[in-house]
Amino acid sequence: MSLDVHLDEPDDFNSIELHNSLQTIALAKGIQDFEYNVDCISGKRANYIANVFRVEISERDSKEHNYSVIIKTLVNTERQVLYHKLHEREVLAYNKVISKFKDIQNVLYEHERLELTECLHSNTENSREIIILEDLTTKGYNVDEKLAKYENLGIKEISTVLAELAKFHALSFVFQFKDPVVFKEINIEFHDLLYQNNFLNRTKLRDYFFESFEMSLKLVTDEDAREKLETVKSKLLQLLQMYVKPSKTNVFCHGDCWVNNMLFKHEAGKVCFIDFQAMRYANPVTDIMYFLFISTDSEFRSEHFDLLTTIYYDNLKVFLNKFDVKADDVYKREDFNADIEEFKPYGLLIAMVELRIVTMAAEDESIFKGSRLDLSIEPTDAPEDNELHKIRVNDVVKEAVDNGVLDKLMEIVKI
Repeated sequence: MSLDVHLDEPDDFNSIELHNSLQTIALAKGIQDFEYNVDCISGKRANYIANVFRVEISERDSKEHNYSVIIKTLVNTERQVLYHKLHEREVLAYNKVISKFKDIQNVLYEHERLELTECLHSNTENSREIIILEDLTTKGYNVDEKLAKYENLGIKEISTVLAELAKFHALSFVFQFKDPVVFKEINIEFHDLLYQNNFLNRTKLRDYFFESFEMSLKLVTDEDAREKLETVKSKLLQLLQMYVKPSKTNVFCHGDCWVNNMLFKHEAGKVCFIDFQAMRYANPVTDIMYFLFISTDSEFRSEHFDLLTTIYYDNLKVFLNKFDVKADDVYKREDFNADIEEFKPYGLLIAMVELRIVTMAAEDESIFKGSRLDLSIEPTDAPEDNELHKIRVNDVVKEAVDNGVLDKLMEIVKI
C-alpha cells in the first residue's frame, strides 16, 4: 500500500501513524495488498476530544476480502495535551477490563453474552494516540439517532439499557470471584479521573462543571430550592468526588452512561456500551443514576423507577448465576436498595451539570454524534433560549423537593 494521501481522504487522517496502524490491522486480517476508504464520524468541532473515523479496508482488485474498523485518535488535533489522560484511561479500560470481560464470557453461548467491542490496536505515546476498534455496525449495531435526540425514549428502551448494564456490572463481580488477586491489582488503576484536581487543572472541565451548574441554577423558578442549591455550588466538585469514590460495593463503572455512548441492536434487545474514557471503580448505582437522571424525566421515573431497579437487579442476579456466582454473596438486594436511596442526590447533581449538554444535543445534530465527554462548550455556545433545558431542570428540581432528595443533599452539604 502506498502511504500517499488519498484524494478523498480527510485532511485529519493524513498521518504516517494512522496509515501504519491501518497496515498493521490489514496484515493481521490477512490482507496484503489493500486500499481503504475513510468516513469521518465526529471530530470536526474544535471541542471534541478525539477524531473518530470509520475505515473500510479492502483487498485491492477484490470485493470479497474487506474489513471495517473504527479509529479514535488525538493525532492531528489540538487536544492532545489536554485530553491525553482520557485517551490513556480508555486504552487501559479496553486492554485490562473489557478484554478480561470478553474472556470471562467465553463459557457462555454467544446469544447470552453482553456485546463488547474488541480493541484491535492502541497506542498511548504522546502525539501517537490511537485506538482501533472493530466496527459493530457489521454486526447490526447502530447509534439510534432518535434515542440520542431523546425522542420516544420509552420503557422498552430504558429497560433494555438497564438489563444490559446489569450484565456489564455483573462481569466485575465474576472477575473478582474468579481472579481476586488480578482484580485487586487492576481496580486500583481505575480511580476516578474526571473530578480529580490534577486532571481538572489541565483541562477546561473544571469551568465546564461550574458553568453548567450555574446555568441550570439560573433557570430554577422555585426560589427556596434555588437558594438551597446556591449553597451546593461551592462544594460541587467535593460532592461529586465523594459520590464516585469506592464504597462498600464497587464495580468497573462506565462513568459516562448515556445513550450517545451506546450502540443498539433493537431486534435482538441488545446494547453495546462504548467510549470508556471515564471508566472508574465505584458503586454501580452511580451508572444507574447517571443514566436515569439525564435520560428520563420525573414523570417517567415516578411511574417506572421501582420496576426499572427491579429489572436491573433481576438481570444482575440471573447473569451472575450463569457463572455460579450468587447475587447475595456479592451484592445483597437490601444493600442495592440502600445504595439507590443514598445516591439519589448524585442523580440530582448530575442532572444540574449535564442537562445543558443533553438538551443542546436534542437540538444540535453535531453534538449528539459525539460523546458527552467530547464537549467543553463555552458559555457563549449555549443558546440563551433553550426552553427544553429550563423545563428539564425545573422538572428534576421539583422532583427533588417533593421526594426529599434536595433536603437530603442539604444535610450532606452541612457536614
